[in-house]
Amino acid sequence: MQRNQWFLVSVSVLVVVVCGAIVWSDGSRAVAQTGTSKLKPKTGSTKKSGDAKDLDSRAEKNLEGFITDTIKLAEDYEKAKLFEEAQDQLRTVARLKPELPGLKEKIDKLNEAVFETNDFDMDLDVADSWKAQVQVFKGKSVRVEAQGNYKITLTGPCDANGLTTKDPRTDMAAGVRCGALMGIVVPDPESGAAKTGARNTNTNDKDKDKVGEPFEVGASKEFTPKEDGILLLNVNLPAGHKSTGKLRVHVSGHIKLLAKGPR
Repeated sequence: MQRNQWFLVSVSVLVVVVCGAIVWSDGSRAVAQTGTSKLKPKTGSTKKSGDAKDLDSRAEKNLEGFITDTIKLAEDYEKAKLFEEAQDQLRTVARLKPELPGLKEKIDKLNEAVFETNDFDMDLDVADSWKAQVQVFKGKSVRVEAQGNYKITLTGPCDANGLTTKDPRTDMAAGVRCGALMGIVVPDPESGAAKTGARNTNTNDKDKDKVGEPFEVGASKEFTPKEDGILLLNVNLPAGHKSTGKLRVHVSGHIKLLAKGPR
């Protein structure tokens, strides 16, 4: 009897010890998890405070006000027939809000107005060399149209290799049809000096006289210069030709007529 009682007491003590160990283990784990959760930064989107929302609202109103004022300024430029300036204002709007309805169409319409109002005509004597008439600008389109006929008379030596195309200043231009009107954009030395504020001390005449790449104009061509410069026009014929006649050339778009004088 005593032995059975002792056995029951021993089992009871063992159960109490085991239960205590389980409770202690679970409690430690809970404390550890609670501590870890406190150390971990919160993930996911956080709601903006009232101050941040107010700043966003003010920024949006400021942008809308700027766009409205810029469009109004573009309209005023258009009324004054300053179409290029009106385009510049709308291009600023396009960078900020390109999805604005009708914006691209308005810029295109103003661009055509530039062609219609900023232009000039010239007679190109085919017996002359390259003719410089206008200044052109990077990224702004220019249109050249030509009419007329002339008589080609070629003189001078030639061999089986044909006419040379090494130097567009004296030879024919490669990639342009013989006799076709062609153009070339060269750097403006005065503008370059003005921008840098320094004189060109390069004594290498070849580098100093380096020209751009000739391109065919033909009867009509619209192009966009890659750099600011001076547009020169000529017919693609070899040096020493005795051709006679004139082409009537119409130049329009984003151009500035050079000052009168030797060109």
